[in-house]
Amino acid sequence: MKRLLATALSLVLALGLFAGCRSGASKDVTVTVLFHGSSVAEDKAVVDAANARLKELGTGVIFKPIWGTWGDFDTKATTALDTSDSTVDVMFTCSWSSNNYVAYSKSGHYVRLDDPENNLLEKYGTGMKAAVPQSLWDGFSTSGTKGVGIYGVPGYKDYSQVYAWDVNNTRLAELGIEFESINWDLGGEVFYTPEFENALKAAKDKYGPSFYPLIFEAEPLARHINTFDADSIGLLYYDYDADDPSKPEKPTIVARYDTPEYERYLNKIYEFYQAGYIDAAMSNSQQAGDARTAALQAGNYLIGSQTYSYGYDLQASAERGIDARFPQIGKGIVSTGSVQGAGYAISSFSKNPDAAMKFLNAWYTDQTLATIMAYGLEGTHYTKNADGTVTFIKEQRENYAPWRNGMGNIFILPPEDVTGPAYFEEFKAYNEAGVATALVGFTFDPEPVRNQVAALASVRDEYLFSLNTGTVDPAVALPEFRAKLAANGLNEVVAETNRQLEAFFASK
Repeated sequence: MKRLLATALSLVLALGLFAGCRSGASKDVTVTVLFHGSSVAEDKAVVDAANARLKELGTGVIFKPIWGTWGDFDTKATTALDTSDSTVDVMFTCSWSSNNYVAYSKSGHYVRLDDPENNLLEKYGTGMKAAVPQSLWDGFSTSGTKGVGIYGVPGYKDYSQVYAWDVNNTRLAELGIEFESINWDLGGEVFYTPEFENALKAAKDKYGPSFYPLIFEAEPLARHINTFDADSIGLLYYDYDADDPSKPEKPTIVARYDTPEYERYLNKIYEFYQAGYIDAAMSNSQQAGDARTAALQAGNYLIGSQTYSYGYDLQASAERGIDARFPQIGKGIVSTGSVQGAGYAISSFSKNPDAAMKFLNAWYTDQTLATIMAYGLEGTHYTKNADGTVTFIKEQRENYAPWRNGMGNIFILPPEDVTGPAYFEEFKAYNEAGVATALVGFTFDPEPVRNQVAALASVRDEYLFSLNTGTVDPAVALPEFRAKLAANGLNEVVAETNRQLEAFFASK
């Protein structure tokens, strides 16, 4: 009897230990994701629903978001990376944010996803690899500490880049001005048409001193001069042919801020600021993004600037309760920068890279999960329609409205009622119609001139935001800016960039 009891006790203990091991092996892993551009006030029910779906999919992952806004994302992202913060597993990255995709891949902050020694894409990301066009993966191939490879997952959104005005036609009509009376497609020259300036003046006169008719992001507006960035810090550019952006076939890179076109732009923006057309909040990099978003959402503007996304006129009109129009400036262009316009990278400091890749794969391939994360909950944030579209419930949608183009693979989302059921198929055709610039595939490697680039970035940060928003007198600030750029190695960077560009064209 004692022998039987001992055997039974041993069996119970063994089973208990086995169960404990199984429980430990199957414990879900939390993956923290830092998003950009989000307007989220309440998310608990959404996160709970996303995690329930992840459980149904058998991922073994618990999703935990960090919602970065236009105003605070850059600080959150760079702080996490620069302090080796292991609590942030995945973060938005791109060609234009402070945690620049190419630069932070090069410095070892992002995991190489196709590393031959530990190929996370092959292990856990085959569905995601198939869901995103190969051209985007090609554009995300870059040089990093583990060699040339894929250090991030490209966002599948618009990659044909279109610069456009953002026009509140409701207010324009209130002013008695016809939309067609203004020639919008003149690039930088549009600042000098009397019709454009008269519209700003009429709006200021009608709506009063607290109304600022011109709302914009500093850098995109400056790009309306028909120039194109050729580096990650916005100091270099080349002129492309607005009628055929593939020309010139072998451009030369120059320093943007030494050009007469840029000086002309600054003079006009300064004039507009002095006239009261531009909110002083635009001069504060910590406030400008959120102030601009608030003004746009409230329809409290006349003209803004946008990097346009297909169908955004219908979406913006519905969200803002106005007739929003986006007259295009030039043709859509496809470039390394536009392909790298959005994406997600796994931090090298993450303790959970495998779980992070499992999460990304599920998010990019499962429509239910993607819809929960981007749109919220059916019946709370939106309703479904018979034609497959969704209608947002405005009161609740305002509490949960992530930036859609920063939400992974947007092409598996259901379209909105305002855009119609064929929207995403039309959107794909819009992308495919973009014209590739001569620099597609070229990425400037700053390593040979990294000290100069670092110094120039500091000079840029000191001057550029206030110059581009018209809040300082360019007659004083621009010569100082140019002198500091020259003193900190701008000419060496221009020469090195053109050397790399010649090598790039020679290898094609």
